[in-house]
Amino acid sequence: MQPSKPNGNGVLEEGCREVVARRGRAYAAVTLALCEDGLFRFGVDMMYSYGGFSFPISIDDHGYPTLDAARTAALERFLRSWHSPYPSDPESVRLELAEMRQQVESRLTQPSLF
Repeated sequence: MQPSKPNGNGVLEEGCREVVARRGRAYAAVTLALCEDGLFRFGVDMMYSYGGFSFPISIDDHGYPTLDAARTAALERFLRSWHSPYPSDPESVRLELAEMRQQVESRLTQPSLF
């Protein structure tokens, strides 16, 4: 992975993007970048039937010494930011969010092979 350079607002280009959860067209993805200081930083984005959210990779965010540490921090950020369905949301949205959340949680609990 090549080091990313920040734009005028301190937002970094992604070095790689990993989809960590998917259900139909809905997805949750982690974007990772190696910075010029040798640390990894992350951004997250999620889109689902009724909405979504996104946090870009910023040079001002905390840096991590390894790609795995940045990935784990990104998954934890997902779970802290996860959207709870509104009472008016249909059952299909509730299932979509629950299934994708379970996929993200399972990535945190899986033992690493490396």
